[in-house]
Amino acid sequence: MRRREFLTTMGALPFLPRLISGSQFLNQSNRSLILIWMDGGMSHIDTFDGKVEAPPDIRGDLVSKESSLEGVFVSEHLPQLSALMNRCALIRSITSPEGNHDRGSCYMLTGRRPNPVLRYPSFGSVFGREAVRDDNLIPPYVAIPDAHEYARQGFLPITRGPFEVGGSPGLKDFKVKDLEPPPQLQKAMNLLKTVDQLDGYPRSESELGRDQFLNQARFLSLNPKIRAMFDVNEESEKTRSRYGRHFLGQSCLLARRLIEGGVRTVFVRFTGWDHHQGIASALTFGYPPKLTALDQSVSALHEDLERRGLLKNTLVMLASEFGRTPRLNPGAGRDHWSRASSSLLFGAGLKPGVVVGKTDARGEAPIERPVSPADVFYTVLSALGADVEQKLYTPTGRPIPIVEEQTQLIKEILA
Repeated sequence: MRRREFLTTMGALPFLPRLISGSQFLNQSNRSLILIWMDGGMSHIDTFDGKVEAPPDIRGDLVSKESSLEGVFVSEHLPQLSALMNRCALIRSITSPEGNHDRGSCYMLTGRRPNPVLRYPSFGSVFGREAVRDDNLIPPYVAIPDAHEYARQGFLPITRGPFEVGGSPGLKDFKVKDLEPPPQLQKAMNLLKTVDQLDGYPRSESELGRDQFLNQARFLSLNPKIRAMFDVNEESEKTRSRYGRHFLGQSCLLARRLIEGGVRTVFVRFTGWDHHQGIASALTFGYPPKLTALDQSVSALHEDLERRGLLKNTLVMLASEFGRTPRLNPGAGRDHWSRASSSLLFGAGLKPGVVVGKTDARGEAPIERPVSPADVFYTVLSALGADVEQKLYTPTGRPIPIVEEQTQLIKEILA
């Protein structure tokens, strides 16, 4: 809760102890975030905002069916997620003026529209930054396989950037690059320490940052338990098959392993959602089909987190830079459409079975409860217990608020 919102509640004094108690709990929370990024622009109409009564050129060739939430129509190719809708939070009314991939991604991943002179930090670099200590050498932020350009640290120090695993966790020969220690590592580190001790001057900020990277690299390389955290082969065949033997499935499984091991944020980048042609076939054919992979992987993640008792402290967010045009183009595809998109969330700090917003009968724009990417950014950080009132500082010392003043909480989905 931000200060201005707290002040508006002061008239309700009987609730004051509960508000203070909740704030203290959030500031001390140990919550984590798994952000599954549908890179390219996921079609809201063909996934979580089906328009069954729309004309064929709007509805498309993919059928939507009512989910476990009354009045919410989800693609028939997402049956497991459809059954889980009453345990998730769905935002159907995200609207943005940014219709290009880079600008739309920037707005969604940082809560800020692009700035020509300042690159803003993303979810993973903002959340949990206060929890990064010299004695905590587990990376607070990991990207699978890599981070989007706007899913990085922005103007924050590079130490707040993501640790990128590279490659596909589902491949037989998958290994995190340079994670296995070379034989000469310890000798080289000892030599570096000896040389550094010859310098009697206080360590500069850049040197301290380098030292933190080196300590983290040594810790990751020399600790077999930490290396094993990145190895999905440690999982049973049954578990790996439940997630799916494909990129997204094994990436979501690795995300669960990392969260369980102490990572605060995992960014899973699932590319290939920019369907300007043949969107129906693009989503339903292949190995595996896009929608099938999504359904299997995310439902397995929900099931696994819940079974292991991790769901109460882990927020999972499925998002994209924008939606896609309601009307099919001449190539049977859908083009960029920033006026309406959807995001699916579940887990820590969220109410289950809540739907926010509604788009018109053609899926063109919100007609109920429009929200911006900045509102989503603010709400997710709040659900995680981040201190959204703090300021971040650029290298020149300029203070930047994490959340802009006009941004609003989506209170309906917050537990």
